[in-house]
Amino acid sequence: MKKLILQLFITIIILPLQKTQAQDDSTAAVVGGLLAIGGAIAAVEAAKEQAEAGAMEYVLSERPDLTNFELKTTSFNGVKGKDLSSVSILIFNIIDFKNNKRYVLFGFSQGGFTNQYGINYSSADWKMFSSDEWNELIGSYIQLASGQVIESSKLYNVKVVNKGVKLDGKMIIKFDKQKGDVYKVKDYSDDFKLIYNERSLGLFLKGNSIEEFTQGKRSLVQIRRRTIIKAHEFLNEQE
Repeated sequence: MKKLILQLFITIIILPLQKTQAQDDSTAAVVGGLLAIGGAIAAVEAAKEQAEAGAMEYVLSERPDLTNFELKTTSFNGVKGKDLSSVSILIFNIIDFKNNKRYVLFGFSQGGFTNQYGINYSSADWKMFSSDEWNELIGSYIQLASGQVIESSKLYNVKVVNKGVKLDGKMIIKFDKQKGDVYKVKDYSDDFKLIYNERSLGLFLKGNSIEEFTQGKRSLVQIRRRTIIKAHEFLNEQE
């Protein structure tokens, strides 16, 4: 919708301006700026399609059980703004219509998803979470961030917010307040260590070789709080 409105705006505004361009040199700058916006929109849409193609390749090769599904890009960068890690993240929402299940797919890449040849997803490390897998991870994160254990049955209904966890609109767990240089760590799985810092979800991507490290499979990345919240809402159908 935003794209359509912007295109209509450009059509309505630019055409009259072009007729009087000779009379006002500043019009050229305005027109050029608006056209640049249109070009940027096209570039973003192209990048989005390429990102989804990269995610599709992973799904088709690793999840043959998915035969009727929807895959949408939700974020080109779920990394926390102050994160100095060189890891980039792409995030996708997947709905399996056949089995009525939802998944979130994370694509991690050391140094970004571009090279001298353009956009490249061949070196991405993909991690896919079902609602059960995600809730298990979030339950561990909540415990790490607050020191409190939450019942697994409640994780489908709670809302993760900036300062803690809510149930039926009431705050039931508050995350610990701590200084920016204080970290809590939990060895979560063969793939991740969890790190709590400044109410963000830190993931240490494990790896067992130099090759894996250069591919971004052994790096620390702090995921935006909004990314965590949105993923939890999608997987538990809280939108």
